[in-house]
Amino acid sequence: MMPVPSRGTRDSAVRTALTGACVVALGVCAALPIRPEARARTAIVAVAVAVLVAGAFVLRSPAAIRAAVFIGPLFGCFAVGILGGWPPAVTTILVCVLPLAGLLLAGRHATLRPAAPWLARGSLTPEAPWLGLGTVLLSAAALSAWALAVRPEPAEYLRELRSVPLWGAILGIVAFAAINPVWEEMLFRGVLLTELAAVWGARVALVLQAGLFGAAHFAGFPSGVVGMVMAATWGFVLGVMRLRSGGILLPYLVHVTANATIGTLAVLILR
Repeated sequence: MMPVPSRGTRDSAVRTALTGACVVALGVCAALPIRPEARARTAIVAVAVAVLVAGAFVLRSPAAIRAAVFIGPLFGCFAVGILGGWPPAVTTILVCVLPLAGLLLAGRHATLRPAAPWLARGSLTPEAPWLGLGTVLLSAAALSAWALAVRPEPAEYLRELRSVPLWGAILGIVAFAAINPVWEEMLFRGVLLTELAAVWGARVALVLQAGLFGAAHFAGFPSGVVGMVMAATWGFVLGVMRLRSGGILLPYLVHVTANATIGTLAVLILR
């Protein structure tokens, strides 16, 4: 006779599935673009985020709660900043600071420790320099080829840099390249990769965070289905870097180089 799973085993499996689903759903909400002309959709997503945050606490799952206390404020900062017409730089800075502050504050509770184990320099493994260099060169080439073929319309912040003197444009590109990857790496390679790995293992987490990263770029740079596939592939490689190094520094630095390429293309070439 086949052994019958105990009630405790079944309950644990259900709890694990609900925790993973909650984290993925929060990731989906974070990946959806917020647009001033789509306020109704943003309101619906905001309700979904609130329900998911409440659900995380009902589950009493540390992984779901950590994801909730990070993604909830992140979505809130983006929604208020974009719908309120705040300068993109102000919104981005808030998104880089407030969600992490909330997560670290939540980490003071014993059951939620460690809150952000990914927030570390990590170690430099033997293959890391070659993997990083190869990713930088291939991503720069792929982004350049895609941009020159499609000639997309850049984001508002990058469009505004076209009208300033060259030195100002360069400073703006540097700021964009250095700051924007902060919240993206914290969200995808930090929170989502870590919490999904705790629930379903590293391999599943790698694929899921890469898919969410790609979906977030459907309307970004690169955009469309091709851009989404490019971003997902790139996100997978960055996830591998994060897991092998044990910290977020290496994927962040590689991400900075890609954003520098995007900024240069958008401001200085795609005029």
